[in-house]
Amino acid sequence: MTYCVAMRLNAGLVFLSDSRTNAGMDQISTFRKMTVYEQPGDRVLVLMSAGNLAITQAVKQLLSSETIDGADGEPVTIWNARSMFDVARIVGSAVRKVHARDAEALKK
Repeated sequence: MTYCVAMRLNAGLVFLSDSRTNAGMDQISTFRKMTVYEQPGDRVLVLMSAGNLAITQAVKQLLSSETIDGADGEPVTIWNARSMFDVARIVGSAVRKVHARDAEALKK
């Protein structure tokens, strides 16, 4: 089970996540489930993940280059998105690409 918590306080934002993973009774390990994408002076995006580690890593890899079409037809990335709505669309697009590529193999 994964635990992720985000809190908005008067002093700022706090993000917490556990790092425990397991692949069975005797295979317990750690892996960072929180990724910070930062462009100093402009934006900080925090992605917290749970579930299949391979899917998480694939989505994270895509996020650095994933684009969607903006309202003006220009490509939008997490680095130039003007709203959290666009960032959510970019993350969703990455998740859909990974699902389309890997879902059948993971079912087996």
